[in-house]
Amino acid sequence: MKKFLTTLIYGSLACIVLIYLFSTMRWPGFQNVAVGVLWLHVGAYLLYSLMIIERDTRIIYPLTALSVVVLVAIFKIGANFSYMGLVVYVFLAGYTGFHLLVKDFLDTNEIHFLKKLNLTALSIYLISGIMKIAKLEYCNELFTVGSGLLALSLLLTGATKGLRQVRQ
Repeated sequence: MKKFLTTLIYGSLACIVLIYLFSTMRWPGFQNVAVGVLWLHVGAYLLYSLMIIERDTRIIYPLTALSVVVLVAIFKIGANFSYMGLVVYVFLAGYTGFHLLVKDFLDTNEIHFLKKLNLTALSIYLISGIMKIAKLEYCNELFTVGSGLLALSLLLTGATKGLRQVRQ
């Protein structure tokens, strides 16, 4: 059950990254999917916190962040402000960075190349977001690549959490 919930948490976060890409590029039709995936991510975290016996107190940090996101989404706080897109981008980059780079309570990962891939993916995502904010040339292409690489990195990290490397 722990492996399934961990993979679900990372998989739904990868979907959130891709949905943010779609909304940033103004590709229509993903508003309802975005709300559903957000609730899937929140539900996976709540199930993890309730079902897993060996609890860690650090789970309160992502649960608090998710509670703030849900409250902002429900009450549409700041929806009229022009800087809200930047706030969402910075929050999403920090939240995914927490899941990819910080040793957390969701289990360990012993695959060494994933650490480099995670850092590279997050760096490309951050650089492309800054380029998009500055409206530089080829920012859309780089943002698409950065978001896709970040989502792939999240999927790989979530799928390999808890796997132990056997040395022969």
